[in-house]
Amino acid sequence: MFVPLKLLRVLAFDTSIFLQRLPLHLGDLVFLRYLSITQWFQELDDVMSNNPNLQTLVVSGNGAPTIHLPSNIWTPPHLRHLKIGNLYMVYPPHEDKKNLQTLSWVVRPIHCRKEVYNKFPDIKELKIFLKDDIEPSHIGGCCRNPIILDHFDYLKGLEKLSISVSIRCSAALPEQCMYPSGLKKLKLSGTNISERDLNVIGMLPRLMVLKLENAFHGTVWNTVANGGFPLLIFLLLEAKELEQWVVSFHHFPMLRHLVLRSCNCLEQVPKRFSWLKSIELEGCRSSLVASAKQLQQMRRSMHFKDDLEIKIIGPKYDDSQNTHTQVSM
Repeated sequence: MFVPLKLLRVLAFDTSIFLQRLPLHLGDLVFLRYLSITQWFQELDDVMSNNPNLQTLVVSGNGAPTIHLPSNIWTPPHLRHLKIGNLYMVYPPHEDKKNLQTLSWVVRPIHCRKEVYNKFPDIKELKIFLKDDIEPSHIGGCCRNPIILDHFDYLKGLEKLSISVSIRCSAALPEQCMYPSGLKKLKLSGTNISERDLNVIGMLPRLMVLKLENAFHGTVWNTVANGGFPLLIFLLLEAKELEQWVVSFHHFPMLRHLVLRSCNCLEQVPKRFSWLKSIELEGCRSSLVASAKQLQQMRRSMHFKDDLEIKIIGPKYDDSQNTHTQVSM
C-alpha cells in the first residue's frame, strides 16, 4: 500500500542528496516525528518551522570547518531528542526546552555555563563537544586561556554525560566540581582533571560506566575516599603519564570490565582486581600485560566459576603459554 510522502512519520537517509530531489515541498511534512540526515540543506528550514510533531532530529555530519545551523532548529514544540555531529553548531535556544531529553551538540566555551544548560531542565542525556572560538576559515588556532567547565549538579535528572574537548582547547573542571547524584554514565575526553576530581567522581552513588580518554594527566592515582565507585561496572582509562594506581579494598566492589589504553608508564594492574571478568589492554607495556596474567592465574587458583578474559591489542606479547581470549564490549 502506497503512503503519500506528506504523511511520513519517520524519514532517515544516509545521504541527503536524494532528499533534496523529492518532488515535495518539505514544509508539507507536518506529520514527521523522526528525521535523520547526514547533511543539512536550506529546504530543511521549512521542516523545522512548520512541523509541530517532530520529536527526534539527527544531523550526523562530521568534519571541518564548522557550519552554523539556523536557530529555528529549536522551534518544534515537542522536540525530545536532538543529536548534531561535530560538523555543525547551533546557538542555544532563547526559551526553555522542557521536553528535551537528549542533546548532543558542539558548543563554544562561552556556552558552557549554567545559564545555558538551565534551558534544558529535564535533560537525561547530554553530550557536548567543545570547540574553540576560532573562525571557520582560520587554521591552526587555539584557545587562548584554559576553559573552566561549569558545574553540572543542577541538572537533577541527568543520567548520561559526555564531554569531549577539541585538541586545540585546554579545559578543566572547577576546583569543587559536582555532578548530578543520579548520573549513571560519564565520559570525559581531552579534559584536564585532577586526582581530587577522580575522588569526587568516585562518590557518585549510581555511576556504572566511566570512560576517561586522555582526561587524567597525573602520575599517581590513589583512591583514598571510603567506598569509592560503589556501583561502577565498566572503567576505561587512557592515561599516558600514570605510573602508580593504588586501590584500597573498599573501592570498585562491582567493577567487572577494565580497559587500559596507552598506559605507557603503568606497570601493574591493581592486585585487588581479582574479581574482574575481563581486562582489555591496548598499547600498554609488557609488564602491565604480565600483571594481568598474574591476576588471571590468581583467579584460577581461587577456583572462581568464571575465568578472567584478557584481550591484548597492540604489539604481540611474547608468552609461550598465551591464554588471552577475545572480549566483546
